Parts: sequence; structure tokens; C-alpha cells
Amino acid sequence: MEWCDMRADFLHNWRSYVKIRNQAIVGIKFTDRREQLICGLFSRVDGLSQEIIKLLKSEGSLGCPPMMRSALESYIDLKCLKKDEKYVYEFEAMHVDSQIKYYKAYSDENIWFKEMSEAEVNLKIEELKERKNDLLEGRKKPMRLKERFEMAEESHAYDTIYHNLSNFVHSSVVALANQYDGKNQVLNMKPKESQTNYYYSSTINLCCATLIETLEALGHKEHIIDELQNVMKAVNKKARCVSVTRGEV
Repeated sequence: MEWCDMRADFLHNWRSYVKIRNQAIVGIKFTDRREQLICGLFSRVDGLSQEIIKLLKSEGSLGCPPMMRSALESYIDLKCLKKDEKYVYEFEAMHVDSQIKYYKAYSDENIWFKEMSEAEVNLKIEELKERKNDLLEGRKKPMRLKERFEMAEESHAYDTIYHNLSNFVHSSVVALANQYDGKNQVLNMKPKESQTNYYYSSTINLCCATLIETLEALGHKEHIIDELQNVMKAVNKKARCVSVTRGEV
């Protein structure tokens, strides 16, 4: 199949997802903090994926790995929230812990803290520590990322896809060069067709899987799940790659 035809098929699959998504989210409402976070995480995955598709349509690719990695992390958090209601506290604790690290960077010369005194910062840190302690019920640290993947039953994704995306995100010159065709690999910024194929298929798969998990978690419009699974089957039939969420194709 010619690449232009493959790309047209992927974009057709993407438009199919968008049409289903628009139908699926009509009337969805959250009733508590957990459902609010699930909806928020779905929106994040969907929004990042829209940006990835825009980038691919313009024959770009360098921004895809960091956005895909972020979307994948959000998908994992969503699955954990779906699996265990208490994960709300874990999720909140991660962000509180991040705030603590931020305020610990305080110094008189740091322009980001020019509106706060050292006493105010120290008070803020103590309040956040108390909040984290309450959320984690005495544990010192939130779950590690690998543990979150394990909880979501996606260990294989952590060891393969997430690791691969991280190579691109962390500026591996070898990984960067391998994305491009031609002798001047790094200077020739047009990505390989296989790489673009991977980004298209994985992004659409991830969106469909995230919406499926969201609908299942909220108990809404179960009939739409079959439509999303059909989109994933169509994508995977064309792309001989490893799906972001559903194993080897």
C-alpha cells in the first residue's frame, strides 16, 4: 500500500474516532472527585492526541514522543482510578509531593518566589507535608511510575513502549537519528514512514482505549464501545506495529 493511501486510511480512522467521541461525551456528567478526574484525564489524552495528529499532518514528528508519553501516563492514571476508588488519594498525593519539591527550591534570589517570604514558604511546605501524610495514610512517598503501570496491568507497556518513548524524549542522538531517512539523518527532518505509521496507529489506539475505559468507568453508552473496538481493529489491520494499549498486533 502506498504511503499516501495509508495516511488517508489513518486519517479516516481518526475522523471515525472523533465522530464516535462526539456522540459518546454528550450528556456525560461526573458526580464525585474520582469521576471528575477520570473525565479530566480522558480530556487530556484526547487533547494531546489532537495535537499529535496535527503535527503528523504537517509532516512533523519531534514533538510526538513527549506528547505520547504524557498521554500514556494519563491513560495509566485513568485505569488506576477505574480499578480502585482509593487511587484518588494517590493521585492527589503525587501532585502535593510535586508542590513540596517546588517550594523546597525557595531562595531569596529565586525570581519565582519574589512575592513570598521564607517564613511563608516554610509554612506552605509544612501544610503540604501534612496534606500528603493524610492522603498516603502515613506512607512517605507516592507510588512510583512503574508501580502505577503494574496496578493498571500494563507492565508490558512500561517495559516496551514507555521505555521507547522515553529514549526519544531524553534526547538520545541514536534514537533521534533513527527516526529519519537519508544520509543527513538528523538534518533531514522528514520522518520515516514506519515512524509516522507508528505514531498514527498508536495515537488512535490510545484514544479509543481511553474512551472505552472512561465509558466503562462511568457506566455510560456501552454500545459505543463496540464501535471504538472496530476502529482499533481497522487501524491495527493496516499497521504492523505494537499497539500502545492492546498488546501485539
